[in-house]
Amino acid sequence: MSVERWDDARLDRLANTVERIGDRVDGLAIRLDTMADRIDGMADRMNAFDIRMDALGAKLEVTANIAESNARVIQALANVAAEAREERQQLFERMAEQQANMAEEHKIIMQQQDEIRGLQTENRRMLDILLNQRNQDDNPTN
Repeated sequence: MSVERWDDARLDRLANTVERIGDRVDGLAIRLDTMADRIDGMADRMNAFDIRMDALGAKLEVTANIAESNARVIQALANVAAEAREERQQLFERMAEQQANMAEEHKIIMQQQDEIRGLQTENRRMLDILLNQRNQDDNPTN
């Protein structure tokens, strides 16, 4: 069995590769944080939207009691409510898309972390081989 010798240049290339993978993971983590911030912002907007919807519902009841005879006012409020439902549905769809994107990004990060762990294990194994070989060269048993 032959053991391939690792020189400094080759070890440097390996270290650079591991560092680039780490940088990619860092970049993906930043993107994931950004997406989380965007989703938090959407959640805040949804909360404000729910408050607006509750307020609109209350105004609709008051207006309906006051203006039973005014069909145009009732129709206008119904149109506003329909638009609000559409906006709410669109927000839910966008949130679902963001969640799907986050799940995919999380999957990619997990895969890259697994790759990094594998590379770390391989690096330790190669270092052990190199150290053992060095020790054998320094202390020949012949």
